[in-house]
Amino acid sequence: MLLLLLLGGLPGRAQVLVGATPFGPVFSGLQPAVADTALLLVARARRVGLSTFVQTTGARGYLRLGPRQQLRYRLGTDMIYDSRGTPPFVREDYGADVAHVFTLDAANHWQLGQQIHYDQSRANGTRSGLWLGRLGYQRRLRPGHATDSLSQMRLTVLGGLATDRRNGRDDAGVAYGFDAAAIYFANGPAAPPLAVRVLGTRAVLGPRTMQRLVAEAIGEQAFLPNAPLTVQGRLGYRTNCAEDYLLGSVQRIQSDTVAAQAGASYRINAFTTLRSDNSVLLPTRAFLYRRQADAADTLQDVGYRQRELDTRQELRYARPQLQATVAFSYRERTRAYYLDNSRNLSVARLATALAREQVKDITEQTTLWQSTLTWLPTARHALALLGSAQLLRVDAPSKDNQQTRDEAQHMARLTWTGRWAGAFRTTLGVAGEYRQTVFIRAGLSAENYADRLLHWEPGFTWAPGKLSIRSYYHLWVSYQVRDRASEQARNRASRVLEQTQSISYQLRPRLLLLADYVRRENRVGQLNWAQFRESPLDTSVTHDFTLGARQSWAGLRGSTSLRLGYRLLEQRNYGRAALLLDDPTGPATTLIFLHNVTRQHGPEVAVERRATAGFNVSASVWLQWLRTFSTYTTGSGTFIGSSYTALDLARETSRVLPYFELTAEWRVGRR
Repeated sequence: MLLLLLLGGLPGRAQVLVGATPFGPVFSGLQPAVADTALLLVARARRVGLSTFVQTTGARGYLRLGPRQQLRYRLGTDMIYDSRGTPPFVREDYGADVAHVFTLDAANHWQLGQQIHYDQSRANGTRSGLWLGRLGYQRRLRPGHATDSLSQMRLTVLGGLATDRRNGRDDAGVAYGFDAAAIYFANGPAAPPLAVRVLGTRAVLGPRTMQRLVAEAIGEQAFLPNAPLTVQGRLGYRTNCAEDYLLGSVQRIQSDTVAAQAGASYRINAFTTLRSDNSVLLPTRAFLYRRQADAADTLQDVGYRQRELDTRQELRYARPQLQATVAFSYRERTRAYYLDNSRNLSVARLATALAREQVKDITEQTTLWQSTLTWLPTARHALALLGSAQLLRVDAPSKDNQQTRDEAQHMARLTWTGRWAGAFRTTLGVAGEYRQTVFIRAGLSAENYADRLLHWEPGFTWAPGKLSIRSYYHLWVSYQVRDRASEQARNRASRVLEQTQSISYQLRPRLLLLADYVRRENRVGQLNWAQFRESPLDTSVTHDFTLGARQSWAGLRGSTSLRLGYRLLEQRNYGRAALLLDDPTGPATTLIFLHNVTRQHGPEVAVERRATAGFNVSASVWLQWLRTFSTYTTGSGTFIGSSYTALDLARETSRVLPYFELTAEWRVGRR
């Protein structure tokens, strides 16, 4: 909890929050004097597409320069490379942090330090730098209490210089801030503490200003020892100001948030507990503009006020053979936009502009009931029942906003799990859902629909000795029916079947044979709900088959594993299309049933090394042959839609692509 209090909730950019970095603040305290110097090097690279690659590197560690002095550092790169682009780098980011901390006294009360931060994004053309000095003071709040070594207070003062480059501008200025935090374990180290924190930062970068203030208090308290009632709460305030350039002006985004949360837990008896959690959030945001030049356009100041209410009440019952939960949740979010007359508009034009912004005003109310019941009739069998009912009501006051709607969802799921003799386990899940969406205003009433879903989820696991077989299926059917009679042609029926088969056999103590097969089939059809008939529109089937063996070795210096195998990934899309005919006396097109096939297959090699000395590496390569082609059969009649020539359908592509993934970690020294 102390670590969360001191490190949590800090944003990732140093030009916004003085004293924080993309990796988190580095002034969190010294390592113990007996700790060795440590260094962790990380490198990752993989291919994610035909021409796209991802690469990240990082180095982090600390140098113990003496019993009271340390140097901490973090370096990193993050890149996405697309060989087809100009320039080829989609993202090219660099970051670095170096911090030097020195303890002034033997009691570790006073600390003096400095930090250098650098952050660059070449794709966005931004670069920021920061140098900060730091003076900190900390002490225990209960020095005379032998069992309480965690209650303490920390005060920190920061100051330095900051630079920021973006939009072709170089800005520089001073940066300063403070951080005060206290944590108090009034009821012992096992009970939640009371915590208070106030943090303020400011950076003046030429014409722009970045500042932030955070104040938060957290606590939980039981009124009497072993009392059935426990209450906890949180109060917080946060304000943030960020400025950037926009259309010859400086845009200021001012965010202010007030938060309050209160909860309680009441133990009715040994098996029943009532819990309550309630919160209110009041965020506001303003977009303010000031011109940098007379020729710049005057932008309109705009903002919104928001209110969020959230409550959850839960009743929980737990016995060895029966557990039950009933929960009620309600959430409300209201947002209202406003204008400041920064452009000196007339009353009529201001009213028109305000009405245009208020189109986005909205209120969302979500009511949710949930209940669960788990029954264990025997030690080997369990029945679980889950039910939920949710209603979302969206209200837009403006008549020009057509999003006013109601969304209702009802769901029930029954799951049975059984364990049998011979390491045989079965599962069976059955579920049904009903969803309904109703747009209140006429503009989108054609989108009103009801959706009925059914789920069937059987599966089993059998692991007799060296052999292990796992098989799972999931079939869900959806019938989506439009409300309007004129929209019945848009009714859809879809069926999705997913199945996973896995077989492994331990041939020798360190040699494992593996076979995995995953199949997904998705069928979409046009539904005639009145006659309960459907016409197929589109079908896609994906097969993913892997066969291989894994050999492992273990020794005093670590373990190594090698996996050799073969993988086949094939996707088939079935649909209807039109074939263009080169016959001047006959029809221009004819109906065809088109099959598009994408096949990827080839050998796969994976190596993994885990060393006790701290060096770990894993690498895998899938040398795949990629082939795409099409086949079709001719039908009768014509088709209005996608059309192809015979030459188009005869084309195919074939190439060899090595898909690879590499991860390496090297830890030097000991923590």
